[in-house]
Amino acid sequence: MSGADVFTMAPEKVHEAVEVLFGVEAEVDNLTTGIQTDTEGVASVLADAQCAIGEALKTASDFWCVQRTMGFTGLVGNLGEYLAVCAEQAVEIDDFTAHDFATLADHDRYPGRAAENASARPDW
Repeated sequence: MSGADVFTMAPEKVHEAVEVLFGVEAEVDNLTTGIQTDTEGVASVLADAQCAIGEALKTASDFWCVQRTMGFTGLVGNLGEYLAVCAEQAVEIDDFTAHDFATLADHDRYPGRAAENASARPDW
C-alpha cells in the first residue's frame, strides 16, 4: 500500500473517533468534579480542625482539577473539534502532503516514518 490511498479517511470513522474523544472529555470532567467535591469536604473538615494539611489539600486539589485536568480535557476537546472539521474538509491527504510530511517531519520525533507511505513517484 502506498500513495494517497493510504491516507484516505472515512469520514464516518473519524466522526466515531470524535464521539469517543468527546466521551473521554465528559467522563474526565465528571470524575474530576466528583473528586473535587469529595476533596473539598475532607479539606474543610481538616481546616476546621486547625490541621494545616486541610488548606494544602484544597490547594493541591484546586491545582490538579483546574490546571491539570482542565488542560487535558481542553486538549482532548480541541482535538475532537479539529478532527470533526477534517472529516468533512480534508477527506483525502494527497501525495503532496505525504511528501511534505516525509520531508519536513522531525524524524527523531517520528522514527520510522520517513516516506513509508509515499507513492512510487520518480522523485522518491
